[in-house]
Amino acid sequence: MTATAPRRPHRACVGLLFGLGWLASAGPSAAGAWNRRAGEGLAIIDYTLGSGTDYFDGGGHLAPARHYAKSELAAYLEYGATDALTLVARPSLDDVHVGAPGAGVYRGFGSSAVGAQWQALVFGPAVLALQGTFAIPGSTSRSDPAVVGNTAREGDLRVLAGVGLPVLFRPFIDLQGSYRIRSGGAAAQWHGDATFGFYPTDKLLILLQSFSTVPTGPGDARLPSFRATRLELKGVYALTEAWAVQLGAFTTARGRDALRERGFTTGVWWFF
Repeated sequence: MTATAPRRPHRACVGLLFGLGWLASAGPSAAGAWNRRAGEGLAIIDYTLGSGTDYFDGGGHLAPARHYAKSELAAYLEYGATDALTLVARPSLDDVHVGAPGAGVYRGFGSSAVGAQWQALVFGPAVLALQGTFAIPGSTSRSDPAVVGNTAREGDLRVLAGVGLPVLFRPFIDLQGSYRIRSGGAAAQWHGDATFGFYPTDKLLILLQSFSTVPTGPGDARLPSFRATRLELKGVYALTEAWAVQLGAFTTARGRDALRERGFTTGVWWFF
């Protein structure tokens, strides 16, 4: 760590949320396996813009779809209640447009989540944590096509493991797996997330990330299930010890019954 780098940026580097279905994929799990120290915190304000005009059908092949576009302004918060317990939260505002046929528009609160993470084990450069979160949707309307698939309440239990290596570029790996229960007839989901990060300079953090969702059942017509893997490349640049900026891009690499969404994200980090 240097005076020009954000304090322990790897402790909050995994997966902010992006686009359709991905609030369910990440949420407060963005914390990664490393907890905050007692009295320390992180606040991130990020803006995400994503869109898609095709989707992966039930066989995993691309097919045309009605146009979908979503912009999101979100706040992500971490706070170390104790050295072993970190509190996390993520409220958001969404602007979603779905094209014809069956066009729809939604503007309002997005899915918002709160939770806590317990540092179960620290063994040298390796850590293990357990996290529980609960999310509520911004809308429960089943008549608006702009919020289809995003109207369920969700409870998530997650295992997180990470390891950092004291070698050139300070690489680290963060792996997460979770089981998510969803309300209203929506299928439960398994989630698997992976991040590889490294520092090409003292001020710049590069993140390569993958987020995968696998449903346990078919869901229903208004809360359909989907299978998808999303890839993301992100850079976080330290302006000072406490402030950093981020810029990233993402795409849905593969899926079944899932929109192929592409877009970018930008944001500001504040370590306090």
